[in-house]
Amino acid sequence: MMLKTFGWLLVLLLACLAGFVGTAAAMIAGVAWAVGLLIVVWGLFLLAELLRRVPLRDVAWALGVGYGIGVIRWLDVPVEAGSGTPWLMLGLDLLVLGFFGLIAPAILGLIAQRWAPRPELPAEKQATPEQLRRWGPKD
Repeated sequence: MMLKTFGWLLVLLLACLAGFVGTAAAMIAGVAWAVGLLIVVWGLFLLAELLRRVPLRDVAWALGVGYGIGVIRWLDVPVEAGSGTPWLMLGLDLLVLGFFGLIAPAILGLIAQRWAPRPELPAEKQATPEQLRRWGPKD
């Protein structure tokens, strides 16, 4: 593994940690703060998609995953070891993580594709009457 790759993984891990800590702080502050943070994270992801900036998109994705882990932490409740509730909570945790890690970025990517301006394809110019007169049948 190259040092550059290790550094990039460290940046993504720190972004995920920042998303988690930010979500924890926002949940303590109130629901409005948590929703506002989610809007900022998803807005950053949309901006990165529209500008086609892959590193910024990856960092925004890691922030979103950190936000999802923060939601998982907020949803976890103490459960008894003998009941089937731990399995239900684990399933809910996986659903939340799957939503914030896979489904939400895919939906945001589709939205960004619809908003993004489509570049015009190069088109061949029409031949002028002079060019048509000079061209032979072999052209």
